[in-house]
Amino acid sequence: MKRQHRLEIKVHDMRQGDQNVSEDAVASTVVFDRVESSHLPDNGPRNDINTTAPDIFLLGEEDLREVADRYRIYAARIIVEFFPALDFLADLLPKHIPHEYSELMKQKSNIITMPVLMKDEKKYADCVDVMDTMEDWIHDIYTKAKNLAFPAPAPPPAQIYAPARPDQPASHSPPVPDLVDPLCGVRVPCIGDQLTRIRFAGAKDLRAGAHTSKDRLDHLYPFRIAGWHTKRSFLKVTLLISLIMVTNVLQKFNQWQI
Repeated sequence: MKRQHRLEIKVHDMRQGDQNVSEDAVASTVVFDRVESSHLPDNGPRNDINTTAPDIFLLGEEDLREVADRYRIYAARIIVEFFPALDFLADLLPKHIPHEYSELMKQKSNIITMPVLMKDEKKYADCVDVMDTMEDWIHDIYTKAKNLAFPAPAPPPAQIYAPARPDQPASHSPPVPDLVDPLCGVRVPCIGDQLTRIRFAGAKDLRAGAHTSKDRLDHLYPFRIAGWHTKRSFLKVTLLISLIMVTNVLQKFNQWQI
């Protein structure tokens, strides 16, 4: 996972040769999945979207009942936290909501923080440098783990005929296996915001004509969006609506007092 950060360095007294400076940095972390996924195919879609029944995407009656039960648990946690008189009920609430992966979710996440790179992802040249560094990290990790060997050739990947952008078709398609690549078949997903996905995809297209898999950045695939900004906007709107509702209730309460 990758995040872009901006540091504002302000001077005490601004002069012609002493101005405020904005420094951009790229911070990345390696996050390991707690749910095993090595048995899943990665050479193309599992189903044809045109023939897939929509029921698997929609909530059924049982799903809606589970959602309602979880909302009750969330509401009870909030009530117990903010109403001290009811804190004796805390022991009755489940610490982990039961689901298919309950036991796995109880485990601690394995997250490794990587070095911060002083690069600006708005510039394609910096994005290429960042991805080059990530490729070096991948080769270094596999070399130290003694996994840098010649694995069995992966089957030719299925072409994805629905690129996110017409001008970036190659970067969103599975890379073709290179039999002379020591890391043939190794793919590390890159997750970030919308800007990260677009910039990384464009930077990878700039290297499409390189001679080796490492130079083509083939081991960095796929590029996925994490809805950080969407969640933040949702929480902001939700908080605003809650404040408006509380304000209305207080105004009515004051009217009753009068």
